[in-house]
Amino acid sequence: MTPLNNHYTRKLLAAALLAALSGSALADGILENRHVETRIYGFLNGEIESVKAVGGATPYASRGRISDGNSRIGFAGSIGLRGDVSGIWQIEGSLNNFDEGGVNGQGKSATIESRNTFVGIDSKRFGRFIVGNNDSVYRSLVGSGGALGGNLGLTVQGVDVWNNTSAQLSGNADSLFGRGEARYKNSAHYLSPEWRGFQAGASYGFDEQRSTGDDRARYSLAAKYSIGAFSIGAGYDRQQNTGVDVENLSKGFGMRNTSVSGVNTSFYKLLATYKFPTKTSLGLGFESGSYGYAVQSLPTPGNIYTSLTTGSMKQRSVMASLSQEVGYDVTVMLAAGKLGKLDNTTFAKPDDFGATQVSLGATYKIDEQFMPYVYFTRINNKAQQNVNLGQSPLHSNNSGKDDAFLAPGNSPRAFGFGFIARF
Repeated sequence: MTPLNNHYTRKLLAAALLAALSGSALADGILENRHVETRIYGFLNGEIESVKAVGGATPYASRGRISDGNSRIGFAGSIGLRGDVSGIWQIEGSLNNFDEGGVNGQGKSATIESRNTFVGIDSKRFGRFIVGNNDSVYRSLVGSGGALGGNLGLTVQGVDVWNNTSAQLSGNADSLFGRGEARYKNSAHYLSPEWRGFQAGASYGFDEQRSTGDDRARYSLAAKYSIGAFSIGAGYDRQQNTGVDVENLSKGFGMRNTSVSGVNTSFYKLLATYKFPTKTSLGLGFESGSYGYAVQSLPTPGNIYTSLTTGSMKQRSVMASLSQEVGYDVTVMLAAGKLGKLDNTTFAKPDDFGATQVSLGATYKIDEQFMPYVYFTRINNKAQQNVNLGQSPLHSNNSGKDDAFLAPGNSPRAFGFGFIARF
């Protein structure tokens, strides 16, 4: 399916939508005076692969499977208001795990609004302001999966050239890199206009529910600069009253974040990309995470009082990617990264939380709508680390349940080929 770029088709769709909301007479009046656009977009991305994870207490034996590569469908549009100001909207739904009927390895299913869904206002002069469920600017403006922003891997090359495949290195809390990148629910976002290659933004996610009694609001700031083939960006992300689950950490379940009163978790990162005249692209990234924690000490014979000790654990990661276009059709891509030691850990040794990952493969571009690809990725986790595959992660424990996880020390591998069809 091709995008609905035909002006008459867009007008009919917009008229139908407005008529349903306001009555056909009103819709016709609006369309006579305002420019209205509607489009449909998305992709399906499927992989045939062999996977395994060995080294931990509960290995994940080698097996074949069909995996989804973050497939999606979206509906977006704009309504001209006055001058260069437009009302904008988007509804984007996940088609993830279409191979499993829409249910992932934790037994969860997605909804039509599960991805970036928002309404707002846009102006070339004043920028864009939206509200809804959307990627933070730490991800959308300077994310590792697109051209210094977004989650557009295999569509637009970024620092992580394998984004939206099992071979990706970044983009979520279980990844080797980009662990602060997230989609904020119940959130507001602002992006400035681009001025001489510079653009900045801010995001804020409200914690309306406050189920733990604390305000776990989250915010991020980001900026990027592009000149010619070179781009550089920086971002900061902060989560209030959020820290390491030290109880599960001490049980050997790996490092997880949870609600912790009085501490915060934050990230900052630097990214850069450059495309040489030889059609060689280079990407570099650095990220630092600071994870708050609180430990309750028990009474002892010499001290009958309990006490609370707070602090922060720190961990850094780096990654690099290299891609080479060979003619019009083929692109060979390599990405590698390292997650360093966990300083100030309350359990095990700092070096036990390290990991490395290497991904290698190639794409074959038949046209703008269809592209096959082949890849291999290997993750090496230290004894207490459980970095997982970026898409369709492996769960060696409690598969199919909310608390499914990969055992620390298990090192995933994946080899396969896939097809991505865009529409």
